[in-house]
Parts: sequence; structure tokens; C-alpha cells
Amino acid sequence: MNHLGENLKPIVARLLRLPGMVWLMKLGILFVVPRHRLGVQAVVLNENNEVLLLEHVFHPYAPWGLPGGWLNRHEDPRRAVIRELFEETGLQGELGPPLYVERVSVPHQLTMAFLVRAKRQQLNLSGEILSARWFGIDNLPNGMYGFNYEAIMAAQRLLTGNPAFEPVNLR
Repeated sequence: MNHLGENLKPIVARLLRLPGMVWLMKLGILFVVPRHRLGVQAVVLNENNEVLLLEHVFHPYAPWGLPGGWLNRHEDPRRAVIRELFEETGLQGELGPPLYVERVSVPHQLTMAFLVRAKRQQLNLSGEILSARWFGIDNLPNGMYGFNYEAIMAAQRLLTGNPAFEPVNLR
């Protein structure tokens, strides 16, 4: 589909070369192009393949969840997931593959889950975390958002050699 007529292309190209026009175009794009916040979560597994779940202060209706948070401006998601894990738990980990991506319409966010192998360390919980616990994948608590459950199930399928799943939910 051709958005610009053939006659308009050279005119637009010349206009964009004028001082300030590229900046003006970029400003216009900020107001026209849809935006989503990008979040990351870590499916953290220990040597027994138990998953680390955190009881979050700010999630009263689904308190148990994976470590994670928002990306900083210009931050790589792979670095963000390791940063968020350390900020919330004091743990460091070895980054694995992406597991699951989901779009949530309110508040317009896209969240990615990554597999992370925990390095043996002592937990040091941040102020936004009430408690932390390692759970067997077959013994997950009630009170988790669906994304957390789907990401954990994706990790389980990967570990059992059956990664045949839909890794993206962009409803």
C-alpha cells in the first residue's frame, strides 16, 4: 500500500531536509504512534528446578508473582530482568532464553518472561516484597496473575523437552 503518492515523495523528502523538520516529524510520531510500557519478569529456578515466587506489597489481589518490573529508558530487556531480580531479591542469576510474551491492554503494557538460573546466594528482599519462597512447579500457590502461571508453564515445557507452545499472547 502506497501512503504517499509518487508526486508527493520528492516534496516530502525535500521538506524533511529543512532545519528542524526531522525533529518536528519525530515529535508528531510521539503523539500518533501507539506506545506500550515494557516489563520483564524472571522465572528463577534453583538447582532443584523450584521456582522463586515473591509476595508483592503492591499486588493485593494476586500477591504471589515472579520477580520483575519495568524497563528503564533505552534498557535492554535481558539486562533489565537481571537488574530487577537483583533489586527485588539480592540474587544474581544466569540468563536463559525468553519464555513468554504477553500484551495487557490496561495499562498498555508488553511483558516478557525469561528463564533465569539462580546462583546460590542469600535472599535480601527489597521493601516492596513481603516474602519469598521456592515452590515446586506442581505446587504453585493460589493468588498469581495468569501471566506468571503461563511463564512458569513455558519454563516447565522447556525443561521437559516439550517446548511446543504459543510463546506469545497479544490479545
